[in-house]
Amino acid sequence: MKRLVIAVAALTLAVACSSSADESATTVTTAPVGPRDLVIAVGGPFSGDDRATGDQIKAGAKLAAAQVNAAGGIAGGPLQGSKIVIDDGFDDANVPQRAVDNMRRAVDNEKYIAFVGSGLSDASVAAVSVASQAGLSYLTVLASSPKILDAATAQKCVFVVPPTFLAYSFSVADELLQQGYRKPAILHATGTYGDGIADYFVQRLKEKGVEPVANETFTLGDTDFTTQLGRIKAQGPDSLVMVGLAKDDALIVRQTEQLGLNVAVFDPGGITSADSFLKDAGPMATGIVGNTPTDSLRNTPAAVALRTAYTAATNESVVPDPAVFAYEGVLAVAAGFADGATTRLELSDHIHAISIPDSGVGRLEFGADGSRLGGRLYIFQIVGGTPVLTTGYEQTGPMAVEKIKLER
Repeated sequence: MKRLVIAVAALTLAVACSSSADESATTVTTAPVGPRDLVIAVGGPFSGDDRATGDQIKAGAKLAAAQVNAAGGIAGGPLQGSKIVIDDGFDDANVPQRAVDNMRRAVDNEKYIAFVGSGLSDASVAAVSVASQAGLSYLTVLASSPKILDAATAQKCVFVVPPTFLAYSFSVADELLQQGYRKPAILHATGTYGDGIADYFVQRLKEKGVEPVANETFTLGDTDFTTQLGRIKAQGPDSLVMVGLAKDDALIVRQTEQLGLNVAVFDPGGITSADSFLKDAGPMATGIVGNTPTDSLRNTPAAVALRTAYTAATNESVVPDPAVFAYEGVLAVAAGFADGATTRLELSDHIHAISIPDSGVGRLEFGADGSRLGGRLYIFQIVGGTPVLTTGYEQTGPMAVEKIKLER
């Protein structure tokens, strides 16, 4: 039975601040039991086209660490009172080989007790085997391809914090169909992220007896989508499903408008709720339907505290996906030590045992394979530059989602 870590959930009421790594941090595997600095390596695209995602990962991780520390450090166990230190010097720029090199650097230095982070799934999949073979707990905080857990070894030290690709795809596909659209076209990035989301979307459509009228691709970093959009327009779609990063999706909606492709737009990738997209897309974001793990009006104490603290720390009105999951990843590490871990090799067993009743976005615990249990996504439509939530979905199994009521 999972051991309930209520003390960690209460940490969401603390005040936000930031911290950086202390190069003289004590090596966890050899130091005596007692309070010390526990250094978490935080990685992601801190440079390049997807730097905004990296900034959000940093913000979420630092917020969680600040809250743990402000509440007195690790809440229980032999290392009670230890402080969390964030080292965000692991920029991979979404390049798989750089992600591998970063993970090797973290594995080789025993002061790092866990690795929290990730941008695109390609980079995460590449780094998994390094972490898994060394027994270093790796919590991916944006990437959620099933290939991540497939690549892990039997040590079971890899955890996927977000809901799966399937949940992102199925929830928006169901909304598209419920709104009466039967001729969707898809425009998605190539690679594990874009291909994975799009493939599950097509799977869900076919389960409901619908075939997409077009399925076009692009390469991340492209700036001209007019050729693909022109081919899509020629097929007479009634809706457009786009899967890219924030900059890609903003350009797509602008070029859609320029081409006169006036159709409903859907985003199953969890991108369009971010402030960076809303700013770049401007008025053309109006009407887009997407999903997000954060209900901006959810009124539980933890949810209110998370939104308030994140806004105070970043001046952003929306807590974006990368920040939410990095925040939860650090909380999970803290909970694992509160549950009794004393070394990084012990940590994964204790993370498997935790259950945080409400991290701010819902229950946080993991299945035996490291996947998130009960992950939630909320459907929104952008109105007046703001995502307005309409309903929610919870992943109830590896291949299933169910609607849930909004908590107001």
